[in-house]
Amino acid sequence: MVVSNAGQGDAAALRRAAQAHRAGGRFEAARSLLQRAVELAPLDPAGWALLADALLQDRRAEAAITVCDLGLQRLPAAPALLCAKARTLQSLSRVAEAVVLYRQALGLDPANAEARLGLALQAAEAGDWEEAQALVQPLGVAHSSPAVDWLRARIAQGRGDNDEALVASQRMLAAGGLLPDQRAEAELLMGEALDGLGRYGEAFQAFSRGKGALRAFYAGRASGREAETVKLNRLAAWFAAADPAAWREAPPAPPDPDRPGHAFLLGFPRSGTTLLEQALAGHPRLAALEEAPTLAAPYAELMTGPLGLERLARLSPGDAARWRAGYWREVDVRCPAARGSVFLDKAPAGTLYLPLIAKLFPAASVIFALRDPRDVVLSCFRNSFQMNALTYAFTDLTETARAYAAAMALAEVCRRVLPLAVIEVRLERLVDDFAGELGRICGFLGLELTPGMTDVAATARRRVVRTPSAAQVRAGLNRQGVGRWRAYAAELAPTRPMLAAWIERFGYDPDWGGASG
Repeated sequence: MVVSNAGQGDAAALRRAAQAHRAGGRFEAARSLLQRAVELAPLDPAGWALLADALLQDRRAEAAITVCDLGLQRLPAAPALLCAKARTLQSLSRVAEAVVLYRQALGLDPANAEARLGLALQAAEAGDWEEAQALVQPLGVAHSSPAVDWLRARIAQGRGDNDEALVASQRMLAAGGLLPDQRAEAELLMGEALDGLGRYGEAFQAFSRGKGALRAFYAGRASGREAETVKLNRLAAWFAAADPAAWREAPPAPPDPDRPGHAFLLGFPRSGTTLLEQALAGHPRLAALEEAPTLAAPYAELMTGPLGLERLARLSPGDAARWRAGYWREVDVRCPAARGSVFLDKAPAGTLYLPLIAKLFPAASVIFALRDPRDVVLSCFRNSFQMNALTYAFTDLTETARAYAAAMALAEVCRRVLPLAVIEVRLERLVDDFAGELGRICGFLGLELTPGMTDVAATARRRVVRTPSAAQVRAGLNRQGVGRWRAYAAELAPTRPMLAAWIERFGYDPDWGGASG
């Protein structure tokens, strides 16, 4: 049977209507229209790619991958579909797979802007501004889109040209035609450029405009789901009232010679986990996986309500074995090097997984990352994240502080109730005495400190130091990331009621007086 694109005109109209729904945050309406557009024009790769992007924006990444695969069955050489699948894989931390697809798309079409943009974004995330520039350069000045214009501005800012980044972001905003999330990204980038120029008050206003736009854009979706702060407080209250006796034991995990060690790197986003994970991953006997949903399935079944929590408290050996097997299958797919290595599961937002860790992996070690709460909250507020329940909280300054306080309260009660092996690591100490702190952590993990570990971290830090502000704040690897909150002390004042107790609890300077620079 021959399938044609006879309905392409109607499909194009549906896609335009769907884009209007997406701009208004009406994701389900957009998905429905895009599904109809694909049915009308199944040989048009743009329809499949837009449908996948809409699903991804609605946090339905697995469904987006399915759509891409269905489209690629019909159109295996469509760069737009390869790029759409790559974007989705990247959102799931499957970066290596995404790179393969971007390069495949670029091989099919060397001028393909989406493939160049995707690879350049990965280079920018790594602080490799020269590589990012080399990938974008062939597009020329004639090729302009919000995503490409934003990346050009970010590259300028990353290479230290804050003036050019400011002009470019202002030009993007003045041009109009941006979707709400694109406008938000431009505002956040403008804020980083202004921060790099020492114009902190203006920078904070830009951060606030950007996060305000994101909050409005995703408000409809957020209204039907449990807010992150509510979730964290609910769990903390449940464990505070729980009988500790039910949590003192866990179904034993049989020894596995292919799993010589297991650790989780937790805390709160922007607490310095990036530097630590990069350094630990430099050990020849350690494999690390970054921010993958390895515990999402057991969380969904066992921690979303009191009945599930009661089941978790009295987890049977059979259920524990089933969940462990599923976890390791997920790990082995995403990180094949984990087998035969000490495995580090990095989840900066994974504090709420502590009860699962205690029951499923009682022998696992927990590295808990800490940083001055004011720096954490500021960094969460000024940075861009893939949207979920927690990062939606980051669209409001005081809600960011409430989420931080709720996460720390949950961690405290879990550490009191659960038999966990925990080591605290402070970013400030790590920066001041990197080798000493890293040696202490290695000892906790049963590893020896090797030169490769400090070399990895030194390379990462040198890369960031060469490129100011955006990369510095994003990675948090240099001294400028320590005490950065003081430049915004006045703006952070509303968070004081939520953060003061944790500043005291963790031993940070309680003085809220600001200093410039």
